[in-house]
Parts: sequence; C-alpha cells; structure tokens
Amino acid sequence: MARPTLGVAICALDEQRALPRLLERLNCGDSDDRADAIVVADGGSRDRTVELARAAGARVIACERGRGTQLAAAARELDTDVLVFLHADCVPAPSALALLRSAFEERELAVAAFAQRVEAPGLFYRLVERAANVRVRAFGLVYGDSGLAVRRELYQRVGGFRPLVLFEDVELSRRLRRSSRARLVAGAELAVSARRWQREGALRATLRNWMLMAAFLAGADPARLVRRYPPHSEPSP
Repeated sequence: MARPTLGVAICALDEQRALPRLLERLNCGDSDDRADAIVVADGGSRDRTVELARAAGARVIACERGRGTQLAAAARELDTDVLVFLHADCVPAPSALALLRSAFEERELAVAAFAQRVEAPGLFYRLVERAANVRVRAFGLVYGDSGLAVRRELYQRVGGFRPLVLFEDVELSRRLRRSSRARLVAGAELAVSARRWQREGALRATLRNWMLMAAFLAGADPARLVRRYPPHSEPSP
C-alpha cells in the first residue's frame, strides 16, 4: 500500500503555553515522523494562540467554541488519508507518528490510538495510563487524550464529530466501534499533560469525570454537564 498521509486536527482555546510544543513536534523529524498537514481550529482565543499557530506553519480556522464543533471544522479542512485528532496539550513522542503511519499501511486498520504517557510521577498517573490503554485494547474506545487516528473515509462515513461541547470523543468513538475495532499502536506514545489533575486535585477530578461520564451515558445533555467541567486556565506569561 502507498505511504498514507497524516493530517492533524487540533482544537485550541487560549493555548499559547501548550500549543507551540505540539506544533514544533509535528513539524520536526524525518518525513515519516512529521505531519503532512496541520489544522488548528481556534474557539476564540484571547491570547497569542492564533499568532503562534500561524508562525509554526499551521492552517488556522476560527469557529464556534466547543471541542466537537472545532474538531469537526478542522477535519473538513484536511484531505489526508488518515485524520489524527489531538488536544493542544498532548504531544506525540519521537517516532510515534512514523509508527502510526506504518500501522496504517495495513489496509485492515481503520482506527488507532497512541499509548498514553502522563507527564507526572506517581502511581496514580501510571494507573491512569494503564486504564486508558486497556480501554482501547479491551473495548475499542479511543478518547481524546489517547489521540484518535481514523481513516478519513470511515470518519466521513460515520458522520464525524457531532457539535458537542463535552464527550464528543466518547460519542464518536462509540459510533466508530460499530464499524471497526481500534488498535493501540505498539511503541507509539503520546505525552499527556497532567495540568488538570494537578490543578483540581487528582482524586477530585477523577471522581468528577466518572460522575459526568455516567450522566452522559444515561442520556444527560453535554451542554448542561460541561458547566461542571471547568475549562483550563493558565496565567499568561
């Protein structure tokens, strides 16, 4: 099979601290370990996010705030074989994109994820990593902080991201699972920021997330649930 092209879609909102590191990584390395196209969907940043993204060579589009809306908008701008959806504070490790690209040379593979590596010491974070990886392997569910990678044809066929402000990744992943089983790409790690756990408290944030997830799966409106899921807030330098 011909070398598959990788396009990266990123949703951003006031990410001037985190985004440059991700964009630098996506633009470095050999041709197999770099993104072929990068689109940043900005939800109305008031800091230098847009300026820094453009300076790094990314295509920037402005759209309504909301992760589902932003990621859907970014995906529409990409015509690559594979769409890779990343949070602004998640960074593929060296060689991770090359391993992902190699995995998609198999025609049978349609959905994949990176292995999580939370950037903080401690048993709690090792358990978070293990749980995320088990979720992909055992249940075929890929959430946003595992870096969803999907063939563009399948993404379009299932309808892509819905305009949800929360759990857009869960909702799409469940639809994708009906068509194709996700694979955790061996050796392809994704560095995940621990900022939310550290700011809110690991146990408090985890319990809150579990409760919100249970409510969502029971049919609660994400627009109401998001009120209990505060956005990240970092002081400008």
